Amino acid sequence: MKTNPREADFLILGQGLAGTCLALLLHLEGHSVHILAHSDQPSASKKAVGLVNPVTGRRMAQTWNFDEIFPYSFHFYQRVFSVLNPGKDGSYLEEKPIFKALHSVEEMNFLTGKSSNLGYDDLLDIRKTDGYPVPVVFDNTVAWCRISKGGRMNPLPFLQDALSYFHQNEIYSEDRFNQSELKREGSHWHYKNIKARTVISCLGMGCPWKADDMWPVKGQVYELDGLPDFGDAILKTEKFLVPGDNGTILAGSTYEREFSHNEIDEAGFNDITQDIKPELHAKMTVRSSWTGIRPTTKDRRPIIEKLEDGLYALNGLGAKGVTLAPWSAEQLIQKMLSERG
Repeated sequence: MKTNPREADFLILGQGLAGTCLALLLHLEGHSVHILAHSDQPSASKKAVGLVNPVTGRRMAQTWNFDEIFPYSFHFYQRVFSVLNPGKDGSYLEEKPIFKALHSVEEMNFLTGKSSNLGYDDLLDIRKTDGYPVPVVFDNTVAWCRISKGGRMNPLPFLQDALSYFHQNEIYSEDRFNQSELKREGSHWHYKNIKARTVISCLGMGCPWKADDMWPVKGQVYELDGLPDFGDAILKTEKFLVPGDNGTILAGSTYEREFSHNEIDEAGFNDITQDIKPELHAKMTVRSSWTGIRPTTKDRRPIIEKLEDGLYALNGLGAKGVTLAPWSAEQLIQKMLSERG
């Protein structure tokens, strides 16, 4: 027996950070939306620690489009928190200070000079190790650089709350996408019993389109016991230490462009923990660990692109998905609506 088609303006494939943010924005703007995803499908969003850092790289360059992306993302997560948690105030994204350990006088002098430059004067503050009330957990630390406007969002509660909201509004189908079943008929796309004017792929590394533009990057994360408490701050060298649940510390993440398997390994653990002081390293124990494969692009810019009439891709958010997802989704919405005329 043939079922009546479910109709929507927008069919979104995938419910990671990109698909979730896009679906919420479209739905809250009054558009009819349907999300197609499979809970068992690999998802980098569900593995991410959700660190937000306004500067990046060894030379602490300001994150791409920081002045526009960060304020938009903070506002978005505050707005949707009240939607997904009626009657409650809060935000999924919490602003937290990041303390980067500096290991030489030269590094300290370089960043001290940089902190006086326009655009960095309200981001960076360098002090000796006794200038901030955080424990020295990294070996050979001579000073700290306090980075403002950083933070963290644990993606899992956000994705779970959004999934419940989608179910309540009957705009979600649990199904594994099969490209061969997506057909174009006239001005609409048809997928099984779903009819949509526009389809957007937010499938991460599972996306069948733009595969040549995608670059998988493996990340390993460890949940550690035995390190000293440093409150709600985030500590960083090349890797990070983030307060987890029940007194644990999350340590990570590796950035592996070449890998032969998607498992935890000793090389990843050593890479992440090598800067921790030996006396603290000896007391550490691993409570849990996991890996994820980030969908990145070679230029580290998100894919916000029309593939053909009525078919778009939102993908390649890489290690900055928490902040890129809301902003990129808004850019895509503006693009899609303007091209409809």
